[in-house]
Amino acid sequence: MPASDHTHHSAGIPLPTPTGSGAVDQAIALWSALAELGVTEAVLAPGSRSAPLVYGLEEPPVAGRIRAHVRIDERAAAFTALGLSRHDPTHPAVVATTSGTATSHLHAAVMEAHHSRIPLIVLTADRPAELRDVGANQTTRQAGMYRGLTRLDADLPAPTAAGATPVELRTAVSTIARAVAAATGDHPGPVHVNLGFRDPLVPSPTPPAPTAETDHAPPLVLTRRVRPSPPTPQPVPISSRTVVVAGDGAGIAARELAEHHSLPLLAEPSSGASCGSSFVPGYPALLAQIMADQEHPLRPDRAIVLGHPTLSRPVVGALLGAEDVEVVVVDPHPDWADAARRARLVVPAATGEDEADPSDVAERARRRAHLSAWQEAAENLPESTPDWQQRAALAVWAATGEGDTLVLGSSSLVRDLEQHAGPTVGRVIANRGLAGIDGTTAMAGGIALAQQGADDSAGQVRVLMGDLTALHDLTGMIIGPEERTPRLDVIVVDDGGGRIFSGLEHAAAPAALLRRFFTTPHGTDIAAAAEALGAQAHRLTADSLATALTQPGHGLRVFLVQEGHSAHS
Repeated sequence: MPASDHTHHSAGIPLPTPTGSGAVDQAIALWSALAELGVTEAVLAPGSRSAPLVYGLEEPPVAGRIRAHVRIDERAAAFTALGLSRHDPTHPAVVATTSGTATSHLHAAVMEAHHSRIPLIVLTADRPAELRDVGANQTTRQAGMYRGLTRLDADLPAPTAAGATPVELRTAVSTIARAVAAATGDHPGPVHVNLGFRDPLVPSPTPPAPTAETDHAPPLVLTRRVRPSPPTPQPVPISSRTVVVAGDGAGIAARELAEHHSLPLLAEPSSGASCGSSFVPGYPALLAQIMADQEHPLRPDRAIVLGHPTLSRPVVGALLGAEDVEVVVVDPHPDWADAARRARLVVPAATGEDEADPSDVAERARRRAHLSAWQEAAENLPESTPDWQQRAALAVWAATGEGDTLVLGSSSLVRDLEQHAGPTVGRVIANRGLAGIDGTTAMAGGIALAQQGADDSAGQVRVLMGDLTALHDLTGMIIGPEERTPRLDVIVVDDGGGRIFSGLEHAAAPAALLRRFFTTPHGTDIAAAAEALGAQAHRLTADSLATALTQPGHGLRVFLVQEGHSAHS
């Protein structure tokens, strides 16, 4: 049970033993509160203004309670923390940076956390008030810089230089408790606490002796907010031509709803619902045919949407945008997905309510027959020979077994899997909140670190991406020699640029323009770059990838898949 759900709570946070630095005193209190509230992982980037957070993390009573990871690139640090939080959102991870431009590199991860509803605690060190807006070095306007994306913004004033007062410590602990509650509450997401720190930034070599007042001071009260209960399912109408759309993060509820009512399930790869008796493999091409024909016998009259559908134009545009299709959204949050603005009903959780008599045996048979017709039509679509990129993606999909996690980059490959992959029992994750390629490797590394925990026998974590996505996050492969290396397989399908644009409307652009400005060939030896950053690199073909994935390995491995390349390490 997460720490914040305990029924027997500790008395509070003891006042830190004075260190001779008010900044370090406050950092100790902050970390102590975070540990009590269930935080177990923190990712830090190097810096001077954030040094009190480093010293505070290593001081009793915090030392050993929160596992620290260090990344030299703040964007990689933020996405690593996002991955750690994704693995178990009840224990949100912290990312901490120094002041100045360092804080700007967290923005992409904060955006993804907001749109994916992933708890993330962002701590940014800052100058005290007297050094802001006066040209002090490495000082900018950090307070509220992520506003509009965060569930809580706080700008903590710098504590007294020589030692934080009880009021300052109570303020810090109360603020961080509110931040954790906001990050993990009814509408989970990122929070930002900007920390003013005044010199000295390090503990004094001769800290002041505790006084009688501090020896007998009462502990700092730690506020705990009880987590909200799951929403009560509401009845939603079900007809014989209803389909269930499972977008990113929909989860098992989509599969259960579809199976209970024998409805076709159109599930994206990262929905968490791509399995079961109602799943329709290859639905994008079939749906495009169905929605192009007003009289098609399989044409839906209602779509129940769970999660965040983003991948297929046949789903997002043709189905959910059709005037003759009633849209029902199942989402407990205020920012429900409804890109076509056609949702008639939004409920926090759903239980189906048959429009026909649920005891009608003939109606249940018609429903099953309708589902079978969908699945047979999908199976009977004209088959095309998968290209080598699709074969590589399918090999990775097939290698993902129970207990494994597959992270998908936002490129053509996730769409290849949506169209061609069958069911999976593995866990599939993608940054589909904004569908960006930022931080994909770092985020997968965070998931791998969390999944490993103290057990190196945990399932394998793999990340599948295109070459541009890999190049965009090369620093996500930099793991210092004193850091725990994630057990992660990075599969890069290198076809010399952004293949996704050839499947969009830009494919009609002049060839030279398409190549230079959209496909953007890079001419980079990704395997050599990965090796230079400390990863084990292997060059493969699509046909040799499946065998390579079965080979046991430890640490960070990069499999570079190229067309017709002779496999060798």
